Amino acid sequence: MASKSPLILKGLSKFYGDEKGIENINLTVEAGEVFGFLGANGAGKSTTIRTILNFISPTQGSIEIFGLDSKEDTTKIKHRIGYLSGDAELYRNMTGQQLLTYLASFGNHVDWNYVDQLVEKLQAQPHKKIDDLSKGNRQKIALIQAFMHKPDLLILDEPTNGLDPLMQQIFYEIVLSMKKLGKTIFLSSHNLVEVQKICDRAAFIRDGNLLAIEEISSFRNLNFHKYIIEFADAPDIRVFDSQENIKNVTKDNNTITLDVSGSVDTCIKLLAQYEVLAIDEEETTLEDI
Repeated sequence: MASKSPLILKGLSKFYGDEKGIENINLTVEAGEVFGFLGANGAGKSTTIRTILNFISPTQGSIEIFGLDSKEDTTKIKHRIGYLSGDAELYRNMTGQQLLTYLASFGNHVDWNYVDQLVEKLQAQPHKKIDDLSKGNRQKIALIQAFMHKPDLLILDEPTNGLDPLMQQIFYEIVLSMKKLGKTIFLSSHNLVEVQKICDRAAFIRDGNLLAIEEISSFRNLNFHKYIIEFADAPDIRVFDSQENIKNVTKDNNTITLDVSGSVDTCIKLLAQYEVLAIDEEETTLEDI
């Protein structure tokens, strides 16, 4: 009997001639979880998602969505899915509202009161022509179209692309509210901090190969920080060489950038010997690890 898990990938591979897109991807996403799909840009995240959605055919392997074959039963499946593309290209000659109404006409039940709530939360501008919107405001419309029918499975490819920090936080709240309704979210990202905030588990993909699937607590234990420090007179970067938990130190005039794993106490004590003008913590991404 076919499993009813929202998403199961078995031996999924996609090659373009001799060039590998993804190879032998195996994972199961459980009902009601927020599942992160972590990888640097070009790691194979979008290829995996496009294959899941039957936009491109796999070279080998199988995909089950709610126990149905993703290729044979694609029409049935797509009524239960909300999708956000990583390069969301919308009909730019339409307003956001016209686009949402058009997409709703394909048969998915849309709760327009819920749409209004999303518009308000995201501070979207649905009555403007999409071509006149900024990248961030186009992304808001793209998010609303993915969520508007409260799908059982949301597949989101780099969903916070173009959103400012406030809107990112609101997006996280919307995702977690969907989880409370029992919905399942498959979220691709290159942003480790983002996945730590909202995901239950995460898979780590690199160069088209799945490296690990972990509980998100395992990623939290990395306790990894990137700092940008401005000095009145920056020291030679060799002063950091003796600190085992300080890596990737670079210097640009009086600004030093470095990575700290684990406790930051030793770093703070070291910095106390110098006149520090400013310290900023930069967003941690998988390219940094």
